[in-house]
Amino acid sequence: MLYPWLMPYYQQFATSLLQNRLASSMIISGHEGLGGRELALEMAKLYLCLNPNENGPCGHCRSCLAMARLTHPDLKVAYTSTADEADNDLDFTQDLSALLVREEVSTRRSMRVDTMRKITDFLNESAAGGGRGKVVIIDGAHLMGESAANAILKTFEEPSPNSLIIMLTKSLESLLPTILSRATKVVLKDVPVAEATAFLLDPANQKPVVLHRVDDDEATIAEADREALEKCPGLQEPITQKRAEIALALNSYAPLAAKQMLLAGDDSKALDVVEKIVAAINSSGVAVQSYQKNNIQYEAMINDVITALKALSKPRQSQLLSELILEVLKYKAYVDESELPLIQYAQAQVLQHLQVDHLFEAMDKLRYIEDRSPLIPSRAPVALIRAWIKALNPIPSNR
Repeated sequence: MLYPWLMPYYQQFATSLLQNRLASSMIISGHEGLGGRELALEMAKLYLCLNPNENGPCGHCRSCLAMARLTHPDLKVAYTSTADEADNDLDFTQDLSALLVREEVSTRRSMRVDTMRKITDFLNESAAGGGRGKVVIIDGAHLMGESAANAILKTFEEPSPNSLIIMLTKSLESLLPTILSRATKVVLKDVPVAEATAFLLDPANQKPVVLHRVDDDEATIAEADREALEKCPGLQEPITQKRAEIALALNSYAPLAAKQMLLAGDDSKALDVVEKIVAAINSSGVAVQSYQKNNIQYEAMINDVITALKALSKPRQSQLLSELILEVLKYKAYVDESELPLIQYAQAQVLQHLQVDHLFEAMDKLRYIEDRSPLIPSRAPVALIRAWIKALNPIPSNR
């Protein structure tokens, strides 16, 4: 089943398919937490179904039964990969499970030139399922360098008969104009805040995604569900309106990304960081007035901030610090604090005393802690937080 906010895009695709007006390539663009992967998978399922109709795939043909097992002879996914994953042929595979659940790795993944070449070879082969044709989903096209893009460009320009390529990207701007001009573009819109919040507060949605095979027995399913729940420390506390608002704010209001944060309990860790920043700031004025007596306590509070920050992954650190800066800027511009969860729930109004040029400088420094390269020193977020807190003006001033 698709999420409600994805249904309009799916229905438009189904109409084009049944009326034989479907292009040979399409690009789905939007935040990863909006469900683009799930949408691409459902589109592929309908495209390959032997008896599609306006209500969707039939669910009974050999193509639909293969899709239920999350593998299909005429559907492959090009994944971003590490060198080891590519060496083990995990970069281009019939295994569809990683579209729904994929383990994180410490090494950075990228879309490889050789992976793009495999796509062309696959599409030039005859369809094995006896259906409409073949489908390739390219997951993470925004991580495709110029060489990889050029390797797939000819396939876009001269598509194989009865084939469909679906690209998934965070933004259209990251793709070459020559690719953009040859594909149908689907831009996923933001989910309204009220709808996203309601989704997160629904108990039916407060559980991890667990992949079950069609031939799994009840005991196997129950055990897999139990193990998955044990890996969700965020469920030890109820998911409240407060938690949902914080998670959405820290994930560009993308419901699925916010859900993952809530299940991991990272929303509470993020709020803890902001609360400790506020505590350090509140003590900074006293420390300035009496250096010898209070500076030790002030430094201890900064270390508390750093320790709390390190409880989050590097991408989460970047998300938190970026959103915090934006909320402070909005608050200084008289946006109501009810629209700024970090300000509201961490009682962080004191951050208004940070000068605007300091805020922009802090935002600029975020590039040093984003998870872009293993060469970035781990001390970077420590230095940034220290610079932030020490740059604050301890003397209250008007916004």
